[in-house]
Amino acid sequence: MPAPISFASFNLYNFQAAGKRKRGSSLVTHEEYTLQRDWTVAKLRELDADVVAIQELWSRSCLDDVISHPGLEDYTAYYIKDDWYDIACALLVRSPWSVEGSIGVIKNFPFDQLVKLDEGDGEDDEVTVNITRFSRSVIQAKLRHADDHTPDVTVFACHLKSKLPARTGANIDAAHRKAVGSALSTIRRTAEATALRMILVDHLAGQHTPTVVLGDLNDDPLSNTLNIITDQPRMTKRSRGGDKSLYSALFLEQLRSFRDVFYTHEHSNHRGVLDHVLVSEEFFEHSTDSVWELDEVLILNDHVDDKQAHTSDHGVIKASFR
Repeated sequence: MPAPISFASFNLYNFQAAGKRKRGSSLVTHEEYTLQRDWTVAKLRELDADVVAIQELWSRSCLDDVISHPGLEDYTAYYIKDDWYDIACALLVRSPWSVEGSIGVIKNFPFDQLVKLDEGDGEDDEVTVNITRFSRSVIQAKLRHADDHTPDVTVFACHLKSKLPARTGANIDAAHRKAVGSALSTIRRTAEATALRMILVDHLAGQHTPTVVLGDLNDDPLSNTLNIITDQPRMTKRSRGGDKSLYSALFLEQLRSFRDVFYTHEHSNHRGVLDHVLVSEEFFEHSTDSVWELDEVLILNDHVDDKQAHTSDHGVIKASFR
């Protein structure tokens, strides 16, 4: 009998150490750091997940401090490297789960450019996109349970480009910079989704490897970005799973319940889901290759409405499987 497992995605909202600087801000005070650390500790305890993908971490010392607190000592933290500048992903894994070997850190795309040729039909012109790297490195890890009867699980911890307008050059008229910047962010996020999808296809095809994509993907469940990553599998009780498909834990929850309102983020009074748990067919109970089935999806989002400086602007999503 496979051991149960739970996955979560947790955006820490620019968690930086005391005495250090965040982008465009003053030094973080000891009081500011302590408030955010203690809130993060409390939220991780409440979350109680086996695997947690972390986003917007500025320093590994912050997360090391968090998991040194009572109730969190069973977590091991994995980082993209020892030191970095700006926000980064990290991964928390709780025993009896552990990472087999070392983690993979993916920065480069599996392509140099995306090209759309002019088909000569009068409808489309050529399109060339020259983006070759993820804005934030993706962490890939193979997880193993102490019980040999439980299959290994591969996890990808991600944070795709946000919807905020990218900075544009002075050659763009000031009146149009927001629109152009938003378009550039969308193009980058779509390129990142495409790169991630290509990596996933190569990883999943014919392998029957339980796989989970966790993170702040900065788009809604029905967005083109998410459709690219998941391959839009059929999700009904008659579906039997797709070898290279991924399934949104939110949609798995909706498939078995009457709940249809979720949100993990609020911006300008618009609530949406930007944070995701996407699972392979081994976690889809109707699949012929099912190993686990969904137990529940939990979203901790009361703090989003509070808008306090030491809390996150994202809800925390957790999906549990039995």
